[in-house]
Amino acid sequence: MFNFAAEAINTAVIGKGLMVGLGFIGPSIGIGIIGGNYLKSVGRNPEAAKFFGQALVFVAIVELFGLLAFASTFIVK
Repeated sequence: MFNFAAEAINTAVIGKGLMVGLGFIGPSIGIGIIGGNYLKSVGRNPEAAKFFGQALVFVAIVELFGLLAFASTFIVK
């Protein structure tokens, strides 16, 4: 009735989707922690707002790992 052997499962697409999806979980958590701690420090000490540039540098460093996970999908075949 059904011919399942005629259609091959493309595991490369599934693997790339998992790589991107799971690769962005860590950076998302890291950015949330950085942002939350920055807002907490500014709430306690309003003069700490001058460190916003440094907080953005740390966010960029964490985001680099997510971009590496995304770029690796084009390398893996």
